[in-house]
Amino acid sequence: MKDNLIIYVSSRNNYDMLSGEVLKNINTEGFEFINIDDGSSESEIEKGKQICKENDIVFLENKSRGVQMATQTLVDFINENRPNCKWIICFQHDNYPISDKFFERLSKLISDGKLNDFGGIGFNLLDDGDYSGDSYERWKKGESVSGMLGLAHLSVKSNTERWLTDNRNQYIKNEPEKWKNPFIVEMPLWAISGINVNLWNEFVKPTEDYQFHLWFPDIAIQFNYNNKPILILPDLYCMNNQKLKTNYGMNHNSAAGSNEGDEYHFGEYSNFNAWLTRWGWDYESPWNLFESIKDNYKNTLIYDFYHHDISKGPLKSHNLGEY
Repeated sequence: MKDNLIIYVSSRNNYDMLSGEVLKNINTEGFEFINIDDGSSESEIEKGKQICKENDIVFLENKSRGVQMATQTLVDFINENRPNCKWIICFQHDNYPISDKFFERLSKLISDGKLNDFGGIGFNLLDDGDYSGDSYERWKKGESVSGMLGLAHLSVKSNTERWLTDNRNQYIKNEPEKWKNPFIVEMPLWAISGINVNLWNEFVKPTEDYQFHLWFPDIAIQFNYNNKPILILPDLYCMNNQKLKTNYGMNHNSAAGSNEGDEYHFGEYSNFNAWLTRWGWDYESPWNLFESIKDNYKNTLIYDFYHHDISKGPLKSHNLGEY
């Protein structure tokens, strides 16, 4: 089994999706697949264990609660049992890679040491209609299309937009050559993302404050604070299909349909107060407070992103060669 990366999913009372969607849509290409159970009911745990046993998936139980802590549970397992693993790829049950040899291509970048200095990686996400219109159909026809590459959180100073993906993608659409190479971003779309195990061990302090929503943005900001950037790999595409959840009686919006964390994996919607306490600015409108505290972030990528005009292109691009 190939051992420099591990594929993982965190599950909570949604094992019908694990068997019905994840295992159907994801080809692990010979890499190890690990499932972390995040506090499911006893009956769901038994179902999950059986599904994992039948499909040669390692089943672990979260030592705490929430996706950050589930990731820490996995990292602890890797530290003790999988010394050659350098990266983990985490995805949600309604997301899957669609580029050929997705994990093989990542593994080659890892083996060549080209991802050593990056805390995390993100990808080019297409959607079946909720976000990107007909992007998936266009992609299948071989047409050039950009999906959701990342959130413009601090680097577009606007108080009228909470989700600023459209702003960033508008620049990409108008001047795609500027965004062709892998580039760093404040935070990627976290439906599927990669984490550098060594840099997690060194820089990340996980919390139970984010059961699902905001879990990876907080990790991304921790990396950026320590000048370990998040790299978008625009030539690797994934499918983000939230509508799949409706086939299993779930709200298509993972966080909004959480039912206070009791029924679904996704957990409570968010904890914006925890974000404010940890980082000092409002996640939904960061520009309202960040200006007054920006000097606290000097000499960090967070400060650099805030002062960058993304209409001129990404803060920094990286030529990794073909991947």
